[in-house]
Amino acid sequence: MPGSLPAIAVAVVGLALTILWFGVYQRRAAETRFGVQALANLKWRECVTVILETLQRDGYQLPVSSNARGGSDTEFLLVHGEEKVLLGYKHGTAYQLSEANVREFVNALRLRGARRGILVTLGSTTGQAQQVAKAHDVQLLDGESIWPKVRQFIHPQVLQQVKDEAFAQSRPGLLAGATCSLLVGAAIYAVGRPELSSAVPVQAAKVDAEPTQTPPAAVSSDAAMLERLNATARAMAEVAKLSSTELARRRVDAARQVSQIPQIDAATWSAPRTLLVTLNDTDGKDQPLIDEVCRILVQYEELRFTRVQLEPPSTSGLPVRWRLCE
Repeated sequence: MPGSLPAIAVAVVGLALTILWFGVYQRRAAETRFGVQALANLKWRECVTVILETLQRDGYQLPVSSNARGGSDTEFLLVHGEEKVLLGYKHGTAYQLSEANVREFVNALRLRGARRGILVTLGSTTGQAQQVAKAHDVQLLDGESIWPKVRQFIHPQVLQQVKDEAFAQSRPGLLAGATCSLLVGAAIYAVGRPELSSAVPVQAAKVDAEPTQTPPAAVSSDAAMLERLNATARAMAEVAKLSSTELARRRVDAARQVSQIPQIDAATWSAPRTLLVTLNDTDGKDQPLIDEVCRILVQYEELRFTRVQLEPPSTSGLPVRWRLCE
């Protein structure tokens, strides 16, 4: 029992850190990225409506007048208590609010008789723009800061899709981290077991003339396990550095390699974690084919736990089958 306590402690700490990093921090960051993109996919008027609803919750009344400048560059005059507040909104994720954008907005703020302003973009802001905005009582909200405010006001179906995409991106890290934590705990427990054998009574030691030693096979097994853990940790660290574009490119490349298997007609991603494999021929014996498909997928660490959906030819009479790569 004492030898198992360090192993349990390491496994629990590893699981806690995994949940905190991948289940909370990385998932929230992914949800923000997908959420901002979902807002950008809306028409600018729909997105402005969501932002206005959000501000209304904070005490800003709906526009008493508005001045559309055309395109996606729109300004609204709001009322907050007794003061007028000018809202400026720039649609799309490509915008980067600069010092010049803020100064232009400050001029518009004065022309409209507003005491302060809120300038919103789904893109980003520069440090210089933040300084100028602060000096002129203008609040800048970029995509990363606006999403937590508006997420509860978008359509529930869109929000659920964003959550699903964020979870799908963080799930490989969760699974790999949990697996690594358990394997490290198991390795520590296995390495600590020879210490328990030292508690064998002296009489038994006398019977065995040769001292007890750890079998070479056990040492080799522990070393191999630790090497696999280190390799998995290195692979997941590299995956965490990849951008969403690079991850998408890897998914496309994996599907392309799978589709080149002679027995497969096409391979497409029907869901974030499901690869639809359409067969051009099958005898119902899936294991060799699944082994080859999974051999390709596990080369990409984030695709290790992909579910493979086998779609047989319509003339075969066989049902659709699902297999899980690990």
